Amino acid sequence: MPKLNSIVTIINTALEADVFNTSRFQGGRYFTIAELMKERQGDSIISKPCTIDNDGEGTSVMIDDTWPLQIYHRVINLAYEQAPTDNFGDPVTTIKEIATMALVFMSDRGLLQMRGEDLMALIAVNMPATLTTTQLNTLDLNSVQIYANGQAIIDNEIVYNREYQLQEFMLKPNSIMYSLNYTIETVYSKKCLEACSL
Repeated sequence: MPKLNSIVTIINTALEADVFNTSRFQGGRYFTIAELMKERQGDSIISKPCTIDNDGEGTSVMIDDTWPLQIYHRVINLAYEQAPTDNFGDPVTTIKEIATMALVFMSDRGLLQMRGEDLMALIAVNMPATLTTTQLNTLDLNSVQIYANGQAIIDNEIVYNREYQLQEFMLKPNSIMYSLNYTIETVYSKKCLEACSL
């Protein structure tokens, strides 16, 4: 998707400014899009989420209960369809991309003094619904709609086993590791995708 990582950065910035701006959340870590990367460890193959930059360098998103909060995002699925235009009879020049996403967050209820489902609700209701006109113009996008949908997984073990295949279970009884499914719908010009740098 064009500029998907930039949109995720905008989501993180909005959450940090609007929801996680109190002292209990200070020092949280906000990662962008992570991929599950496999590596050999002795005789075993393990996997863990990593953010990958354009040079192929990865940064692991490790479970670290010294941080009050860690958030990262993963792309689960991408779908494309032609977007309607006002030009009757002209070939379709705009595309709608529908990105099914997962926002994964890790925390420690002892540090936050907060239950995981309450934190989930805060995130779900405070995600930005759209981008501003300035943000759209900067990214050369026609529109962006963001909404929480589908399932929120609040079973630590299910989320952990989906995201990490390590040799040991690293969550503690106080750990929170939940996942929120959400969707980003982006409409953009095919001409811009051909001509603009991503």
